[in-house]
Amino acid sequence: MKKNLLYLLALIVVVFAVYYFVFRKGNSTLPVNEKNFAVDDTARIGKIFIADMNKQSVTLERNKNGGWIVNGKLAARADAVSVLLKTIKQLSIKYPVSEAARNNVLKSLATKNCKVEIYDLENNLISAYYVGEGANNFNGTYMKTLDGENPYVVSVPGFRGVLTVRFITDIEQWKSRSIFSLPVHQLKTVTVHYPKQVDSSFIINVFGIDSFQLLNFKTKQLVKSNQLNKQKIEMYLSLFRFINAEAFENNNPAKDSILLQTPFCEIIVSDIYKNSYKASCYYKSVTIETMQQFSSTGEPMPYDVDHYYALINNGKDFVLIQQFHFGRLFQKIEFFKNN
Repeated sequence: MKKNLLYLLALIVVVFAVYYFVFRKGNSTLPVNEKNFAVDDTARIGKIFIADMNKQSVTLERNKNGGWIVNGKLAARADAVSVLLKTIKQLSIKYPVSEAARNNVLKSLATKNCKVEIYDLENNLISAYYVGEGANNFNGTYMKTLDGENPYVVSVPGFRGVLTVRFITDIEQWKSRSIFSLPVHQLKTVTVHYPKQVDSSFIINVFGIDSFQLLNFKTKQLVKSNQLNKQKIEMYLSLFRFINAEAFENNNPAKDSILLQTPFCEIIVSDIYKNSYKASCYYKSVTIETMQQFSSTGEPMPYDVDHYYALINNGKDFVLIQQFHFGRLFQKIEFFKNN
């Protein structure tokens, strides 16, 4: 009887052990601390720190409004943050690095990596790892947790390439490219000034979604309401809700000489909160990359008609803008009058 009881107890212990290691811990043989790459619930992430071997680093933090800022002061690009969060959520271990390749991969990770630290909303560290180079055929990326001993090949389902490119440390690539982001009900004034065509310049005073005045910039003379094409003004004001730059050009070697020129257009927008936003626009020289090199009569183009430069953010940023997108703002006062 006692033997049977002992056998029964032994069987219970074995069953419990099998349940714990198979069902509770899963079928993976990887140590728990070494596979802590993905964060399933990205809504709990409050801060992400990324640093590379060139001493470049960025800190992304979620603000009270749910948006993200870079290095404590600059608005972050929403699209770039979205890609990063999706990557962090979907990180998946493909396989452990083989014993034969382990030492070489560890040496590579020690010299070519970016360090990633992820914190929750209470500033508690929830994941930290090194992101290295691409594995064979770039079908995965070498990664290792900070407290782990072994490297792994990690990937994102549906993505073929090196994940390092998604962990950006260049602050220029993180900064928001927004120039104007104001719905009509937040606008107060819009001033468009052409220094060499002052008679074409204008001011729009906004009192409501369908209430505004149009003034001549030079004379400050009010255009009579019966001369206004309200539909065109409404359409024009709606453009200021979403106006972005194509790229930052702060390191452009020609920047200083370009800024010595007189801008061909200055656009100043103020909102109901007494904030002011200005874009000073400059012509861009024709280069071998310019799409339209010659006019319809065969003459060389005096400047690039598809792209311009602009100085924004209170003179802090020099950017590239597109005629197709930003150029819709280059209207003259006559545009808003009934013909």
